[in-house]
Amino acid sequence: MLYHVLGFVSAALFLLTWLGLWSQISAMAKSQVVLDDDANHSLSLNQFGSSYFAFFSIFLFGISVEPFNHYLVWTRFGALILTLIIIWKIWQHRRTNISAVITAVALFALIGGTLSIAFRPFPLVAQLGANTLMLAVTVILFQGSLHQWMVLRRRQKVGSLSFSLFRNILIKDVSTLLFGLTMPLSQSWPLLILNGTSVIMRGSILLQMHKLKRRELSISE
Repeated sequence: MLYHVLGFVSAALFLLTWLGLWSQISAMAKSQVVLDDDANHSLSLNQFGSSYFAFFSIFLFGISVEPFNHYLVWTRFGALILTLIIIWKIWQHRRTNISAVITAVALFALIGGTLSIAFRPFPLVAQLGANTLMLAVTVILFQGSLHQWMVLRRRQKVGSLSFSLFRNILIKDVSTLLFGLTMPLSQSWPLLILNGTSVIMRGSILLQMHKLKRRELSISE
């Protein structure tokens, strides 16, 4: 019973992440309309790419476990689509080889992961692979978030980076941590490590954004 209650709460709060991602897409579109070409350079492709594969690892985790974890799978599926749009818009804005490669890999990963639903439940080897992927993505997420923090520190401006996105991701990560605690530790420990890392790193980025925003406001006054 507690599993389903916290699972529902976690999924409902994850919708805030969808809203945050949508706010990021809107902010990028707004900067294009006003021809502020510099604003989108505050977005780290590294950070959004690592976020995408963090979502993907939990998406794959939810597919591979028995029973099928609807709370994790469908919430992350929506996040994958929205984050893919952000990555695609970064590629559209910068037209670099690395942004093209990340966009293509993200697209094929989403297609492959979705098709894998038809072949579940996965054997134990596949489950181990999902856990290994989540640990690898934890490292990627850490360095990606660190890179976003460094980009902000170097540029000293928030640009089109969305406050709503990072606030909502923090709420989501805390709720997912609580949900993970209702599962057997032997099954949920990669989920706990991944989301715990995200709380620390995304919180650091949000603090840096607020610091820069206060600085921008004081200069404008």
